[in-house]
Amino acid sequence: MNLLNLSKAKIGVVGDLICDKYIFGTVERISPEAPVPVVKVSDEKYFLGGASNVARNLKSIGCNTHLFGLVGNDICGEKLLNIVKQHGLNTENIIISEDRPTTSKTRVIAHSQQIVRFDKEEILKIEETITDKIVDKIEKLKLDAVIISDYGKGVITKHLIDKLTKIKGLFISIDPKITNADIYKNIDIITPNLKEAKEMSAIEINSFRNGIEMAAEKIIKSSNTKYLLITLGEKGMVLFDKNGKLYNQKSKAKDVYDVTGAGDTVIAVLTAAFVSGFNIESAMKIANAAAGVVVGKMGTATASIQEIKDNL
Repeated sequence: MNLLNLSKAKIGVVGDLICDKYIFGTVERISPEAPVPVVKVSDEKYFLGGASNVARNLKSIGCNTHLFGLVGNDICGEKLLNIVKQHGLNTENIIISEDRPTTSKTRVIAHSQQIVRFDKEEILKIEETITDKIVDKIEKLKLDAVIISDYGKGVITKHLIDKLTKIKGLFISIDPKITNADIYKNIDIITPNLKEAKEMSAIEINSFRNGIEMAAEKIIKSSNTKYLLITLGEKGMVLFDKNGKLYNQKSKAKDVYDVTGAGDTVIAVLTAAFVSGFNIESAMKIANAAAGVVVGKMGTATASIQEIKDNL
């Protein structure tokens, strides 16, 4: 496999942009005010989350990457835009909205364990006029693929998907959100995790073989997707095509430190590999190796071409 071919891909990412903040510290006592730990803060770090982390993953393997989404006119939005630029990504297609805050997730980590998470968000569907502008830009860029990174915050709508699927020759992949499952139609590949696959199909999956094929068949039929990739955490992933053929890939993770953002890595690398000329089974193997790299790192992370190669 010549993984350098991945850098030939020209890919857009559309979705919910999230600012991930990590507060690190230590716990040495319980608060006298309430039975909660007192965290002595030692460091704070910001990371790209949601669709912006998908774009970061594409950039890390050399893809020509274009990011589309919204941030609020606030400190987190400014911080996110700055980090996007630091990673060599263009911010010209990111809209600053006065109607909503930047979606942010703040995690407090003590002794390598998450103590609590704070979320700040407002879920509002974007106007169709904004969607139309995004689609027009995507069409003019003549992209190989678009990744729809849906975190359910309002950027991904039926109108957006209907318009994108009408662009001739555009490969479309979706990292789904169960609340929007009914609008995913005529997509090239959908990548739910096991829990999402259960919810999307309304079929209980008790083990790898018990229920998963039935669930996959139901999702493929209802969405008319060409491929369905179900990620199984430490057990790896399984892929189904429209004819029900199954491919199974065991996890390549050596150490699992933090699974945050692993799904972003999978869909980014899978899409890039497929539109770069790898067949779907090889693309899955490459994506699985990349996921095995990032779960060994703290926070939303990426895998380089060399790290993926070493892990294959």
